[in-house]
Parts: sequence; C-alpha cells; structure tokens
Amino acid sequence: MFSSIIRNCYGSNLLRCIVNHPFNVELINDTLNIESFKFYIQRDALFLDDYVRTTLITVSRMKDYDNIILLTKVAQWSIAANKFLYNRYFTTYSVRHGKKSPVCFNFTNFLLSISYSATYEAITVLYSCMFIYKTVIDDMKRGFKKNNRYKDWFNFYSSYSIESRCDILENIVHEYCKRVGGNETSRMLELFRISAQFELDFWNNTYYFLKCNQVSRNIDNFKLVCMLNTYL
Repeated sequence: MFSSIIRNCYGSNLLRCIVNHPFNVELINDTLNIESFKFYIQRDALFLDDYVRTTLITVSRMKDYDNIILLTKVAQWSIAANKFLYNRYFTTYSVRHGKKSPVCFNFTNFLLSISYSATYEAITVLYSCMFIYKTVIDDMKRGFKKNNRYKDWFNFYSSYSIESRCDILENIVHEYCKRVGGNETSRMLELFRISAQFELDFWNNTYYFLKCNQVSRNIDNFKLVCMLNTYL
C-alpha cells in the first residue's frame, strides 16, 4: 500500500517531527495554552473549508462512479468535522472566523491548485493530509487522559470516521499506484513530502504565532516605557 511506501521513503523523519511537535505533545499532556488551541481551531476550520472544495473539485473530474461515491463520503466527513468545530468550539470559546494567516493561505492555495492537476496528484494530496492527521491521532491514543480538557475534540477525531475515510483515500491512491509508471510514483511521493512540510509549517505557525505576538507586545511595551522615561 502507498502508506508503506511513504514510511519507507519519506515518512519517518517528517512524520516524527509532526507527531512530536510541541503543540501535539502539550495537547496530549493537557498543558497546551487555551489561546493556542483556539487559534488552531480557527485555522483548522479555514483549512477544512478548502479541503472540502478540493475534494469536490476532484470528484467532479473523476470518471469511476464507485470512487466518486467514496470520495463524496470523504467530503461529507470533512463537512461534519467543520460543523463540529463551528458548533462546539467557535460557540464555547467565542472563536472568531478570522482570516487565513500566510502559512494557512499557502497551504490551502496549494490544495486548491492541485485539484486542477492530474487526478492522481489531487488524490495523493488529499490522502496525504488525511494520513498525516490520522498518524498524529493514532499516536495520541496512547497518552490522552479522560480528564483532558481537550478530550471531546480527541474523541471526535479518533472516531471510526477518520480511519474509514483514510482507508477510502488510500485504496483509491493504491489503484493509481498500480496504474501509473515510475515517474508518476515519484511525483506522488514528492507530493506527500510537500504536503507533510505544509502540515509541519501549519503546526509551527499555530504554536509559535501567539508566542511571537507576545514577544512583539513586550518589545512594544518596553519601547513605550523608554519613551515615557525620556519625557519625565
């Protein structure tokens, strides 16, 4: 299967960096700052909006009716995930819809642009995103405690739905793997690497954005104090 090829060629280092990212580690340990989680939810909802669009554009370009039906189910699950985020967290934590950060924009722009490329490329990227997310969730299963304040988020994403949708995408990708030549397979592996790097950038941006903003505010406050002292 394509997941085995990924792990053998590219997966180990990139996936380890994502799984062991401070955001995910702190999420498991229930030490993640709530503001960082809210920022993540906001960005994840924006990402899912375009993941759905990319999936549906890809569906519209497919010819195999069985795969069309299956990929439509993936889109439905992604819509359900976004509704969960909006209904649960946007309401509970008063999260604003907001705008995409440059990192989020680059990621979703890559998604949307690939949906108009060769179908096997679009499917590979859709699968890569789902596979990486599932890998993170699977790793979290060994450490998530019942009293973790983010438990309901984890319960939703660790449900059967994400596993079944990942299986759907992997089976479709595997079909393409059997049909395409060596150049196309190399391209699929490269697309996985690019997707994984975008995912890592996404988590970096989510985790460090607020920290950088805090440092920036501290610097601005320091400058203000210096200015006031000049006039005293």
